Amino acid sequence: MDSAGHGTVLLADSTDETNDSISLSKLKAKFANAAIPFEGLWVNKHYIDEIRRRKSLREAQDTETRCIVIPGHTLEVTRWIYGFHEGGESMVLVKKGPGYFSYSLYNGRCIDTFEVFGNAKLKIGREYYFRLGAEDSASSDLGVLEQLLFEGKYQRQDSAATVIFAKDGEIQGLDSLESYDPVIDYVDFPTNVDHIRLGKDKKHLNDYGLRFVGDTMMIYSINCLQHAGRDFVSDTLGQLMYALRRLE
Repeated sequence: MDSAGHGTVLLADSTDETNDSISLSKLKAKFANAAIPFEGLWVNKHYIDEIRRRKSLREAQDTETRCIVIPGHTLEVTRWIYGFHEGGESMVLVKKGPGYFSYSLYNGRCIDTFEVFGNAKLKIGREYYFRLGAEDSASSDLGVLEQLLFEGKYQRQDSAATVIFAKDGEIQGLDSLESYDPVIDYVDFPTNVDHIRLGKDKKHLNDYGLRFVGDTMMIYSINCLQHAGRDFVSDTLGQLMYALRRLE
């Protein structure tokens, strides 16, 4: 994802694509295609613990954060996403006996074992992962933060009105703001505060500051302290716009 929070894909050069194709062909000749019962969006326990403990989008992002979208069948190409910023090498899952393993398309070697614990927990190598709901490909964070931190009902501090943040990035009851997109990637994004984008729809979003205090979500305007051309390089929280206390 780029500094604006939008997903990016690094394209391999022709040599890498050829090597990947050769490795995939060899793996397809060696392993049968099989359904994967644990398909979906998986995030490592480290990130889930950090985002729930800190409730800071910037501070929770670090080099230990990893997520992966596991396809519905083996031998379909997927990649790790590190720190919600860049993708890893191409790989596929294969089924060997009762177990599942990931294989690198770079060299055709086994990378990790996959151990399933029920419907929502995996152990990949030495690390635990938890399944979230469906991947939201239209969201800059695949829907991770929407599901982990934002989804729920809130009460406005300035009225008795109820505000709903849905896991699909939609909002109900917050004046003319009907869509939101939390910024998950702060690598190369010069800022001193957490950011969330709000607007009337996904195509018309503006930056706001964000802070959680206990069970209350605080949304602020942004004060730009320094500019470099048209982009700010330093900022701070401005005026408090909304204080939303979580109800459920």
